[in-house]
This record gives sequence, structure tokens and C-alpha cells, in this order.
Amino acid sequence: MRLLLALPVVLVLLSGPLAAQTAPTLPAGMFEGVPIGAPMVRLRPTLGDPIQVYAAGSAVIWRYLTHGDGVYLDVLVRNNVALSVTVVSRLSGVTYVAPSGVAFWMTPDQVRAKLGPARHESTNSDDGSLDLWYAALPYAWIYEFHANKLDFIQLIASPNLLRQLPAAPAATPDDGTSLANAIWIRPPNMLANSVWIDAFLATNACGHGGHWKEISLKLVADAAKNDPMAYSVVHARCSDGSTERDFFFDTHGMLTMRGNQGTIYVDPSQLPHIATSPSPPLRR
Repeated sequence: MRLLLALPVVLVLLSGPLAAQTAPTLPAGMFEGVPIGAPMVRLRPTLGDPIQVYAAGSAVIWRYLTHGDGVYLDVLVRNNVALSVTVVSRLSGVTYVAPSGVAFWMTPDQVRAKLGPARHESTNSDDGSLDLWYAALPYAWIYEFHANKLDFIQLIASPNLLRQLPAAPAATPDDGTSLANAIWIRPPNMLANSVWIDAFLATNACGHGGHWKEISLKLVADAAKNDPMAYSVVHARCSDGSTERDFFFDTHGMLTMRGNQGTIYVDPSQLPHIATSPSPPLRR
């Protein structure tokens, strides 16, 4: 799987006349509500803080959970702006349909039948995955297949467009060291927050090759906003036994969730009767 794209390939594919059918273009190069070129500070109220930030060459990737807990949303960030947007399956068999109508787990032939011939096809040397490229200038969609099944979709922009993007104000995810620096979970969801927190702890390293593991959790109210579950405070221990610490998560609005029938208000007195399932293994 490729995190950064070879510049010569992008230059060829996003320049000159189109030779193949193109995938639908979203407004302003937008994917999953993230416009390419958007300052990360502007996206934070809707995306919240990422579960993980890791280096990718001269840029960094901000990784989020989306569509419940079955899909990763990866935003490539440089100079505090979004350069590309990617969705990656986290759980085998998860349901996800892209704006083009292409769905996870389709075969390359099924994608070609829906979108037409790809402008470019390539095989990644690191894992043998296949990429199908569809241009919608000045953007391109990349559909990546592992074991002949689609599980990776990426929106990128032309180098010329990226060079025109101005730097944005500094954007740094909160570190969860206090209520004032609580990690935003957005949108908060009482049934999915535990999975979000588990994923955050499991993907953030500590000690000597360890990761964080929850020991206990308590809820902290925000009386001013009449929210009894405004913050979740997790006491965690590093798996190598070296240290313990508290993580503060901002879960304002967790009691009000969106469902198929509209807004659902959760009665805190019913919390003991709600069962949650363990988190599935993380895909790296």
C-alpha cells in the first residue's frame, strides 16, 4: 500500500487530454466532507481529533475512524492543510460505497464495468496491490485492490493545484493531558466511543514498543451545558508496564445521537442496560 504518490506519475495522469471515462467530481475536490486544500483547524469541529498522527515523508497523516468503526479516514497534511483524502477498510466485509457508486470488496473488473476503462493501472511493489486511476481534472481517484478486492479509495490533486495552496494556521491535535486539552471525539456516540478510545490507545505507542491499555474509565459532567457525560477520563497503563497516565476525551453531546429515525436522546439511567462488544483487531 502506498502512502505517498510518485510525482512523475501524478504529473502524467493529471495533465493533458483525458483518454478514459472519468469518475464523478465532487465540489472543490471533496471526499468524506474533507475538501483538498482545507485548513485542518477548519475541519476539527466536524472531524474532531485523529486517533493517530504519523509521518509520511515530508507530510503527516491524520487518521480518523468513520462510518461507525469499520473504516479509517486518512488525511494527508502538510503546512496544516489537507493534501489528499483516503478511506481504508478497518474491518473485513465492512459496507462502504464511494461517491462514484463503487463499493468496497468489488473486483477490478466490477469497477471497470461501472466506471469504464481506467486512465492508468499499476501494481505496487511493496504488497502487490493493484491501483486503478480515474482522472477528474485537476483531481484523480485511485481505487486499490488487495487480493483482488477493493479496500482503499483515495482522492488526490494535481501538483500544480497543490503548489497553489497557502499554508494554514498551526493545527495540533489535543494530547488528552487535561480537561482543557481533552481529545475531541466527533461526532460523539455513546455506543461507538469505547471503540474509538480503544483504537486510540492501541495505535499510540508508549514505553519500549508498548501501547496503552485502559484500566478504568469515569465520566465527568459539564454542568453549564447540562451534559452528564461531557468528558470520558480513561486511566491507562503502558503494555510494557513502564508507566500509567490519564487520558481526557471530550465527548460533549454523547447522549444525543443521530439515527435513521432522527435524533435519539439517551437516558443516563439506562446506561447499565446497554451492552457493548469488544473492539476487533486493528488493521495496520
